[in-house]
Amino acid sequence: MEVLNLLVGFELIIVGLLYLVKPDIASAASWSIFGCMYIVMDKYSVLENMSKNRKLVEDIKYGAAWLGFLISTAFLGYMTFTI
Repeated sequence: MEVLNLLVGFELIIVGLLYLVKPDIASAASWSIFGCMYIVMDKYSVLENMSKNRKLVEDIKYGAAWLGFLISTAFLGYMTFTI
């Protein structure tokens, strides 16, 4: 389940990047931030059922949290200067 959630999160980030082709910065930021949130907000309740690669999953979630922060900050700056 962990890997599936990571894949969905990365796919959503890719969808956001594809919106940059249009260029639709608002949609690109929204989809990318949503993908980062999907990765970061993943919660597991049963510790015994976690995969052996839990450290890797936690590192990816940490990286996604930073990516979401950077995209959100850049989008905030973009919106501040374009309004």
